[in-house]
Amino acid sequence: MKSLAQWAMQSRLQVTLAAAAFLAVPLLFWVGSALLALVILRQQRRDATSVVMWAVLPALAWLAAGDPTPFLVATSTVLVALVLRSTVRLSWALLAAVVLGEIIYLCLPLLLADLLPTVVEQGETLVSEALKASPEAQARLQPLVGPMIHGVLAALHTLVICLCLLLGRYWQGALYNPGGFGKEFRQLRLPLAYAAPALLAVFVAAQLSPAIAGMAPVLTVVMVLAGLAVFHGVVFNTNASPNWLMPVYMALLMFGPYMYTLLIFVAALDSLLDIRSRLKDTADK
Repeated sequence: MKSLAQWAMQSRLQVTLAAAAFLAVPLLFWVGSALLALVILRQQRRDATSVVMWAVLPALAWLAAGDPTPFLVATSTVLVALVLRSTVRLSWALLAAVVLGEIIYLCLPLLLADLLPTVVEQGETLVSEALKASPEAQARLQPLVGPMIHGVLAALHTLVICLCLLLGRYWQGALYNPGGFGKEFRQLRLPLAYAAPALLAVFVAAQLSPAIAGMAPVLTVVMVLAGLAVFHGVVFNTNASPNWLMPVYMALLMFGPYMYTLLIFVAALDSLLDIRSRLKDTADK
C-alpha cells in the first residue's frame, strides 16, 4: 500500500482520482479517507482543500443514497488530520476523533432512520428472550439496548476514523520521514484528565441514563489504541523481539472483549504512571 500512496502523491490529479475512486467503492472508502489524511498532512492547504472537495463527491453520493459511513469517515478523518497537522500531537488528534465520534452517535438515529429502528427492535427482542427468567434484569437492561447499539456503531466509526488517520500518518512517515510514525505511535499516551473519567464512565455506564450510557463505547476506542501503543513501546524500550507483539494481537482477535478491557486498563495505568518511561529508565541502568 506504500506504493499506492507513493503513486498517488506524484500529482494533485492522481491523488484526487485515487481518493475519489476508493471512496466510490463499498468497503474500500477507508483507503480513500487515509489518502485524504496524507494529503492534509503533506500538501499545502490550498492544494489539500482542492483535493478534498473533489474527492469527497462519491461519498456525498453514498450519503444521498442512504449510506452515510463513507462521508462521515472521510470528512472526520480530514478534520482529525487538520488537528494533527496543527498540533503535531497524535493524542490530541485521536481525542478529536472521540469528539467527532460522539457527534456521530447523536446523528446516527437521523442518518440511519430507516435501518436503526429495525436493528434496535431485534436487539430488544433478543434481550427479552435471553432474560425471560429474570424480569428485574430485563427491566433494567431493556432501555439500554437502543443507546448501546447506537454507541457501538459510533465507536466503530470512531475506530475506522482513527485507523485511517494512523494509516495516513504511516504513509507520510514511510514516504518522507522513515521511522517517524513508529516512534510517534510508541510514544502515544493519553492525558490522565481524559483516561480517568473515561475509565469511570465505562464502569458506571449501566447506572447512567441510557442516552449517556450509549456514549461510553466511543470513549474506549482511543484507550485501546493507547494500550496497544504501550505494548509497542515496552517491546521497543526493552530491546525485545517484535515477535512478542504477535500474541497481543492474536489475543485481541481470539479473546476480543477480555483483551479490549485489558488494553483500556493498561492505557489508564500508563496515563497515571508512564510505564514506558519507567521501563526505559530501568533498562538504561
